[in-house]
Amino acid sequence: MARFKFRHSILPIVGVCLGLNIHPVHAQTIQETLGNSTIGAMPAYPNSVRVNVPSQAQSSMGGVTSINCPAGVAPAACVPMSVWNTTFAAGKLTPAQIAAKNGTRVDSNSSLATATPWLSRLKVGDIAATPGMAQMPVTAADGSRTTVGNLAAKNPNATLGSVADLRKTSIAQFPQIQNTQFNQFPGISNLTANTIPGLSEVLISRMPGFSYPVGVAAIRLDLVRTNERNIQHMVISDNGAHKCITKCDYGEFRAVLGMPYLNGARMISGDSQSVPGGSGLLALMNGGREPAGIVVDIGSGGVKFILTNVNAKKGTALIHMNTRVCSWLAGCSPYFIPIPLYLTISERNRGIAIPVVGSSIYRQVKVP
Repeated sequence: MARFKFRHSILPIVGVCLGLNIHPVHAQTIQETLGNSTIGAMPAYPNSVRVNVPSQAQSSMGGVTSINCPAGVAPAACVPMSVWNTTFAAGKLTPAQIAAKNGTRVDSNSSLATATPWLSRLKVGDIAATPGMAQMPVTAADGSRTTVGNLAAKNPNATLGSVADLRKTSIAQFPQIQNTQFNQFPGISNLTANTIPGLSEVLISRMPGFSYPVGVAAIRLDLVRTNERNIQHMVISDNGAHKCITKCDYGEFRAVLGMPYLNGARMISGDSQSVPGGSGLLALMNGGREPAGIVVDIGSGGVKFILTNVNAKKGTALIHMNTRVCSWLAGCSPYFIPIPLYLTISERNRGIAIPVVGSSIYRQVKVP
């Protein structure tokens, strides 16, 4: 009688060649999921999200001390620009580019208060330190005409809105402001997307850091299981966490693009398992943990697909995406910041196809 052993086989999921004939329905579904949304269209958080940034990393993140999104508040109103800059390179945009991407233009007759209201929230000294900004003409609180540089010399820590009336300066009087990237301004990392006119309406697919994963492998839900034990065979993961021991909820998927060995791939629910994540000082955020899932490089910082709310009776689950924050000096946080694009998938309708690249599958193989 033959003895049976188990051996471990880690099979990488790689992007297939660009000559692959991708079914247009699958490609369209993925792109609609990832790209044809906006920051402003993201719904409010059902549960609060709060975490402190380690003190050692705050300066490298532009002074961001915490991420705080109460329940019922949408990401556009609470997630700082440092996150959108990490994920989609939003800080590389200018006011003029935002207008163009939204099919409009910056009105040169608009005041700075209307076209660039976020300036009022920044420190005068920080604005003056931005290349070319010290000569910006403004009306001081006493009614006199002066420049940002002169105001900074007197009170560099005051916010511009507290010492100047931006209604009295038009874009035409300082046109270069519309062509200056947001990440040139110290302090803007703390602001939210809804403080920058038009940013929340830009399609994610038109963000500078978005890269659509053309030609990658993709999987779609086949069935769901809950409260299982010792799940190891065919577990798909991006960080080597290829097993779940107890109270394991998961979805089993089949390949719709890419290699046939993806058939039967199991994604452990993020509700069932957390895994180590992050690097550098920012890895200290969220206790260095993130939900189980699959990371996809669709942006400058990537996103992680998370399976949640697995319901075996209904045969349904939710897919949403988590993002992270990075700094070139302090590393990256775990993928713990949810982007609330909750998408229902089911055994009957299956829902979206999920792109997978850079992950691996743990297979148990019986050998004599």
